[in-house]
Amino acid sequence: MSTTRAADLQGEAVTYEVRRSEKASQTRIDAGLDGITVVIPARLEVDPDGVLEEKADWVLRQQDRYARYRDEMPERWFEEGECFPVLWKERPVEVTSIPESRITQEVLELSASRVESTSIREELEHLYQEAAREHFTTRADHFCEAMGTHYEQIQIRNQKTRWGSYSPRTGTLSLDFRLLMAPSGVIDYVIVHELAHQEHSNHGPRFWRLVEQHVPDYEAKNE
Repeated sequence: MSTTRAADLQGEAVTYEVRRSEKASQTRIDAGLDGITVVIPARLEVDPDGVLEEKADWVLRQQDRYARYRDEMPERWFEEGECFPVLWKERPVEVTSIPESRITQEVLELSASRVESTSIREELEHLYQEAAREHFTTRADHFCEAMGTHYEQIQIRNQKTRWGSYSPRTGTLSLDFRLLMAPSGVIDYVIVHELAHQEHSNHGPRFWRLVEQHVPDYEAKNE
């Protein structure tokens, strides 16, 4: 269950959602294309306005950032010939008589039989999820070896408001399949950021030092 509230942050009005979660172990702020959400553990008494005020600079940056994304995001149609990005490179959708859909260097090639049984949109999402799992697993394994960390499993999800998350309790690294649309450096940053939470649960100086060791320009990717 969620409610809508408004807060004044540094003279700017911010409308945001407050969501109570049985699964959340600590209060967090999510920012995405759908807006700002404060997630609070179900049985914890917290002033959500105060949570935002403590991170006011970051919240305002994220709000501006996603507002720009919405303004710049082209309207896309789920039809043959439309283009979608993979690792930041736009590729057109083609529907052909192949048994399994695939991503090539030039196109997003969808299986005609699979499209007929579902839709271009559903098959395209399925293709992204499969490709995302393969790419994210390769990069996560690379950084686990470099960082001396580990994970138990990777979940590819439709998260919308968060690129990724890590659960220390289960060792689950969760990543949004849309992250595959981003530049490779941004993908690496998100994976390193989440894996760093295995050793540091908060965003203190030691956490950021670990991130910087593996993504030296992380600050540019966190804007």
